[in-house]
Amino acid sequence: MLCKTSLVVALLAVAMHSLLRAQSSVPSHSIGCVEGHRTLVPQNPRLASDGTIIPGQALVQARFTLDERTTVRFVEYPRTGRDGDTYNSTIIIQRGQEQKRYAMGRLMKEGGLLRIVEAAIVCTASTQGSIFLAFGTFATGASEGFAVIRYSSDTVDVQVLPWAEQGRIVVHRSAPDEVELWSATGDADRFHCDLCPKYYSVQDCHAGQQNIECKPRPGPRKVMDPSSFEGARIEVR
Repeated sequence: MLCKTSLVVALLAVAMHSLLRAQSSVPSHSIGCVEGHRTLVPQNPRLASDGTIIPGQALVQARFTLDERTTVRFVEYPRTGRDGDTYNSTIIIQRGQEQKRYAMGRLMKEGGLLRIVEAAIVCTASTQGSIFLAFGTFATGASEGFAVIRYSSDTVDVQVLPWAEQGRIVVHRSAPDEVELWSATGDADRFHCDLCPKYYSVQDCHAGQQNIECKPRPGPRKVMDPSSFEGARIEVR
């Protein structure tokens, strides 16, 4: 009887050792930086019978997972005010138990009008990259706001660029901290027309540790068709 018990114990020990070896040989998979580029069509808030926005809504327009413990959500808190509708887009970064909120209305003047319409991710390492964001006003003149979320395994920060009119940003993979900001400065034709060719100025912007600094690029303005930037407010080269 004692021999049989010893044999069972020995067999169990061998089986557990084999199981542990098999488990240790399975590689652990972590979420790394994955490049991508997509346009977004924001879902609209529910309206009351008089056409005003029903209060109390929170619309999640986009969500990104940066790593195992970090997610980014873009949430709108729309409301109807005296001067019209505002969407109050907010970037919410959840890292472990810590949450940070960045309201576009506080990051830039009249940022409460902005809605996310485009996003592009550029990676600089397996756990490090930048998310470039385009926001639109959906109003006559089609103003844009641009923001950058830079992240690594240690930090996440949010920075904004100056306002642009019917414009875009150009990002270079080789130097993602350097961004071209294109903005219309006047009609190329002699009459006002939202869809007519525009004179465009370019600013060269550098994303530093604390903020983004932009300087006008010298030289003549370029003539561009603003419709070419629709659905392509972010160009990654």
